[in-house]
Amino acid sequence: MRKLHLSEKDRKIAGVCGGLGESLGFSSDVVRIVFVLATIFGGYGILVYLALMLILPKESNPQVIDVYPEDEIPRGNMFRNPREKVIAGVCGGIADYTGWDVTIIRIAFIALAGASGIGAVIYLIMWAVMPMRKI
Repeated sequence: MRKLHLSEKDRKIAGVCGGLGESLGFSSDVVRIVFVLATIFGGYGILVYLALMLILPKESNPQVIDVYPEDEIPRGNMFRNPREKVIAGVCGGIADYTGWDVTIIRIAFIALAGASGIGAVIYLIMWAVMPMRKI
C-alpha cells in the first residue's frame, strides 16, 4: 500500500478519489461510486470528501526522497515534526514515532474530535507537551 495522498494525475475535483484508488489499489471509479452512495445514503460522503481534501497531502514526487537520517531521530522521545505540519506537527511526530502513515493519524484525531471532542483535547495537550524537532 502506498501512502495516502491526493492524486495529481487522476482527478476530477481535488484528486481525493484518484489518490485513494492509487493508494489502496482500487479503480478510482469504484472509490467515486462509494462516495456518491455515501452521499445519497446518509449524507456523509461530501463531509468525508471535504475532510480528506483538507488533510491528505499532495502526491509527492517519487524521485525525491525526504527521509530523516537514522541518527537524527532520537529514540524513545516523541517530537513534533515541522516537515509534516498542518497545524502544529503533532500528527507528523506521532507518525515518525510509530512508523504509521500520518494521514491515518490525522483521520483518527478528526474522528475523535467529531465523535466526542476528546481528539481536540488530546491534540492540544500533545501540542503543549511535545517539543518541536530541530531541522
